This record gives sequence, C-alpha cells and structure tokens, in this order.
Amino acid sequence: MSSQTTSGAPAPKSVSTRAYYIFLISAVLFGIGQFHRLSGAVTIPPIAEDVGIAVERLGGIAAVLFFTSAFLQIPNGLLLDRYGPRRVMPFYVGGAILGCFVMAFAHSYEEVLISRMLLGGGFSVTMMSAYVLFAKWFPVDRFATIASWMMAASSLGSILASYPLAYFIEHLGWRPAYFIVAAITLVAMIVGIFVIRDTPEGYVQHTKQPTTLMASIKGYGEVLKFPRFFFFLAMGAVAFGPSTTILGMWGGPYLQDVYGLDGVSRGEILFLMVVAIPIGALFFGPLDRILPSRKMIVFSAVILEIFAFATLGLVEGLPLWAVTALFVSIAFLQQHYIVLAAQCRAAFPDYFVGRANSTLNMVSILGVGGMQFLFGWGLWLSPEHGYSLSFIGIALLLVLACIFYIWSFSGNPERNQ
Repeated sequence: MSSQTTSGAPAPKSVSTRAYYIFLISAVLFGIGQFHRLSGAVTIPPIAEDVGIAVERLGGIAAVLFFTSAFLQIPNGLLLDRYGPRRVMPFYVGGAILGCFVMAFAHSYEEVLISRMLLGGGFSVTMMSAYVLFAKWFPVDRFATIASWMMAASSLGSILASYPLAYFIEHLGWRPAYFIVAAITLVAMIVGIFVIRDTPEGYVQHTKQPTTLMASIKGYGEVLKFPRFFFFLAMGAVAFGPSTTILGMWGGPYLQDVYGLDGVSRGEILFLMVVAIPIGALFFGPLDRILPSRKMIVFSAVILEIFAFATLGLVEGLPLWAVTALFVSIAFLQQHYIVLAAQCRAAFPDYFVGRANSTLNMVSILGVGGMQFLFGWGLWLSPEHGYSLSFIGIALLLVLACIFYIWSFSGNPERNQ
C-alpha cells in the first residue's frame, strides 16, 4: 500500500491519542443511534398499546425513522465534506435529543411519528461523520479494521435495545427509558464538541476539497458518474435491511404470532442477535486485510443470507431453536457491510469520502425502510402465510442484488477482483 492516500495527502504514519478519543466518542454516538434503530421490535408494541396506534400503522412508525435518515444522507455528505463533522454533528444530535423528549411525552400517533423522524434525522449523520474522521485520522489500509472496531464497540447500544430494554420496559415502562437515553446522548454530544477535530495536525487538504457548499454540490456529480457505482449501490440497497428488519420491527411480532412468545422471551432471542453483531464486525473487519478480494467476501456472506431467508420462508414448522440460529446467523452476516464500506472508501479520494459513503448509506437505509414495508405487504396479502412470503421476498431481493453487484468496481486499485 502506498504511503499516500488517494487524495495526495500523506497518510498518518502513527495514530495519535486524540484519534483514539475521536474513535471512542464516534462509537458511543453511533451506538446510541443503533439503539434507536434496533429497539423498534421492543418499544413499538408497548408504545402502540399505550398510545392507541392501530396495527396497520406500525410499519409506517417503524420505517419513518429509516426513511428520514435516508432522505438526509445526500445533504449530510455535502455538509460533512464542506464543514466537517465537528460543526455538523452537534446540530444533528441535538435534534435527536429533542426526539427523545417528544417520545417520552407522546400521547398520539402524530407525536410518535414526529419523534421517530427526529431520531432518524438526528442520528443519520453519526456513521458518516465517523467514516470521514477515520479517513483523515487513520491510515487508509486500516479503514475496515477501525470501522469494524466501531461497529463492535457500538454494539452495546444494540445489545441494550433487546432483552435489557424489554426487561426495563416490563418493570418501569418505556417513557423513563427515553428520558435516560436523552441524558446519555446530551453528555456524549458535549464531550464530542471538546474532543473532535476534523483533521490531525499537519494534514494536507487536497486542492479539490470543497471550500463552499456550492462547490460541494457541484462535485457530487463526479460521485454519481463514477464508473459502475450504481451496480455497486445495488448491494448497498440490501446490506442493512435483512437483519435490521428483524431486529428493528418484525422479529418481535413474528415470534409472538408464530411461536406465542411473550415480550421478555422475544427480547432474549433478539438479544442473541445483537450479541452476534460485534462478533460479525470483528470477523469481517480483519478479513478485509487477509483475503485479496472484497467482492468475494461480500458475495459469500450474501449467499449465506439467501440460504437463511429461503429456509425461513420455505420450510414449515421450523423448531424455535432453528429459527433462533437463522436469526443469529443473519445478524452476524450483515456485518459484511464493513467490507462494502471499505470497498467504497478505497475507490474515492479523501475529499469525496463523505459524499460517496453517504450515498451508499442512503440506499442502505432506504433498503431497510423498503423491507419494513415488504413485511407489512406480505401480511396484508396473506395473513396466514405473510411471514413466509416476506422472508422469500427478501431472499429474492438478495439474489437480484448479487446479479448487479457482479458488474461493480473492485473498490481498490490494487484489488482487481
């Protein structure tokens, strides 16, 4: 690997103490966002019961967080490349804190919807902020490893969103949970303001780094015209959706309707899924530096996901242990997104990282929202076989993504596969 990044700026030869602090606060903020993204299966049913939300509206409640986040990804990339995470992130996270308070006091469908929109928008910037910071504070060939460490560290938020949250709600209710999360988020945001710096000392900005927002907008066209980028985005569209659809909403109702599990029992199975997330992250991150082909890593993971969803959809009367094993494997395999993000990061120079990876993140989040609705459609089409139809539908989407992904770029000039 060259000592120069693709932008021409010298790659960091050592990692400073501040870089590790930046990593930690990025992981905390991303972890809180993960808590909200994955807590829907635990929080939405009791919220709907208390507030009086009809079951046919639950899919929209679950999906609006992801659609709001996806809608903001392109402006997020523009703002991050122009103004930097240090100025952009506090503004967004402040909106998420407001969303927590709106939810804690919510007594109507509209208030719950607004809260979910604020949470989706507020935390829409945390992953991309981390990626932009990592691109400038860490050597380029360590990007996937650092990203995997962040996913693993932030998984505490995912873990808390499953069984611990279900247990807390069972005994203390869901409103106090949002007050507590708001307080933790506020502290993390204040610490981030003091810790985060956009670039290390001596970092050389590329001459193409946008100096105005208009220049950032004009440069976005270069990202969209990048050779075979749209083929690559096809895989991004199904990267987050499969596992997050189960954890974020439909895993709980499925286990309740098909297996008759109560809230705590459902939370225990979802807890196993979120435990698999950091294990998967720590597996796929180093794998990126060991194997010569990023595309082969992603292909292998997605083919196994197809098998898992096809089994869930086609095999009747699966025992609960088998369903649990398939759910856990899907959560583990979803962490191939780390390799996909590294593929995207390596293909673009530093001054495009925010816009390129935010585009990837946008289609990934849209995929989550789309799959949330897919489950709802399956249940609407066939109340008796709706879950099976939805599982099969996701398997078919994964197959389609693989076909397009064959024609995508390698994401690394030194890797031609």
